[in-house]
Amino acid sequence: MTRKNRAHTQKTIADALGVSVATVSLALRNSHLIQASTRERVLNYAREVGYLQNRAATSLRTGRTRIMGVGFHDIVHPFFSSMLAAIEARLSSEGEAIFVNSHDDSLERQGRFVASLQEHGADGLIISPARGSTEQDLDAFRRSGGAVVLIVRSIPETTLDYVVNDDPECMRLATSHLLKLGHTKILMLGGKPGTSTADGRYQGFVRAMGEAGLNPSRNAWIDGPSKRLEAFATVKALWESEGEKPTAFACFNDLVAFGAMSALTELGLKVGRDVAVVGIDDTDEAQVSSPPLTTVTNNAQIIGRTAVDILRRRQADPEAPPIQEELKPYISIRRSCGASG
Repeated sequence: MTRKNRAHTQKTIADALGVSVATVSLALRNSHLIQASTRERVLNYAREVGYLQNRAATSLRTGRTRIMGVGFHDIVHPFFSSMLAAIEARLSSEGEAIFVNSHDDSLERQGRFVASLQEHGADGLIISPARGSTEQDLDAFRRSGGAVVLIVRSIPETTLDYVVNDDPECMRLATSHLLKLGHTKILMLGGKPGTSTADGRYQGFVRAMGEAGLNPSRNAWIDGPSKRLEAFATVKALWESEGEKPTAFACFNDLVAFGAMSALTELGLKVGRDVAVVGIDDTDEAQVSSPPLTTVTNNAQIIGRTAVDILRRRQADPEAPPIQEELKPYISIRRSCGASG
């Protein structure tokens, strides 16, 4: 019988290599508390013999399953893809198994995901909550011992941990820049009312307009679009309708801005000259779009890494006060607004 056909445990690996079980355990977790040469020796031997860690047994010993849930409302959006990459890199390097969910703002789908995590005894959940979520939707998971960190969106008056962008400031920066360029006929385009992100950005839009002595009506926010195709159709329909047209769009995110720019170009208008466009997210595509998009940086990877840090702090001290962080944005000026920088 070859070594690969045997059932191996951390103890059999330790005996074979002449090290302690603790050393094997640390090596399998890529811990830097042991020498690199020892760590590599253990990892190489474990791969050679086909060792697979028994998570159920580990859970019985430690009280942790090392399972984490990550949930977004739109996982295909580049902003969330970048965030997920940052979260996955941090968690997987520490040996966590990750369950991923894209609930598409469905409370039912979100609820099934959270219940499944609870059934598997997951240790933590990092989630951008579905529109209409309440703290009670996550209470059962938290009472079962799971740590919860909200990202991107928060919940009104929540006692849960979260890390979000300063959404009012994101849109205030975008709108104020357009106002400084002389625009007064500005529309906010996109976002779903009832989410902390969209509502916060509308607050920032109204604040910037108010600081300029303007008093926009609710009609100055064309809500709904959050993706490129939706924004394209909305702008085309706006130009085909009666009434005065805007000279600038403060867009909910970069995808909405890209859709708006495509529609304006098809309508025969020059972006940056006839109509200015500003986005929020600063995705990679913003730098190479035509024209390059002026946009507010939205800290996707920083949010992801910070969420994991907060999760670890909550696991270390379940009774600590809520850890609630807002990240400050900044604007990158490019040609879509008519300014060169």
